[in-house]
Amino acid sequence: MNTPAKALSLDNFIAALPVERQEPARLVWEMVSAAVPSGYTEHVGRKYLEFRAGKEMCLALANQKSYLSLHLIPVYLMPGLRERLLAAAPKLKMGKGCLNFKRIDEVPLAALADVIAATPMVDFLAQMQAVRAASRR
Repeated sequence: MNTPAKALSLDNFIAALPVERQEPARLVWEMVSAAVPSGYTEHVGRKYLEFRAGKEMCLALANQKSYLSLHLIPVYLMPGLRERLLAAAPKLKMGKGCLNFKRIDEVPLAALADVIAATPMVDFLAQMQAVRAASRR
């Protein structure tokens, strides 16, 4: 189930989620908001919550058909961050750059906060530029 198009505030986004996902989504996003380094800007889209570095999406929370997905672009770009997360919780349901969950007890909040805090905006943007430059070669 996707979030309706009119969800353009955090409260509307959360309220549009299935009831069983509202509390996990709110708790995870509160942790993300507290951990994200300065310089990133928060945006609420129709289908996701996100933090951007300029125009680049860095972190996003989206409602999927059967779970919530926290997109972690730094984890995709910097394998050491992924390793830190998996060391804290080896059974995480992860894609290349996202953490999928249904319940809050599936999320290692402290380890996730550390990984998010370890990505200053300048480092994230430099890594994005390096990846793009390498792909053009």
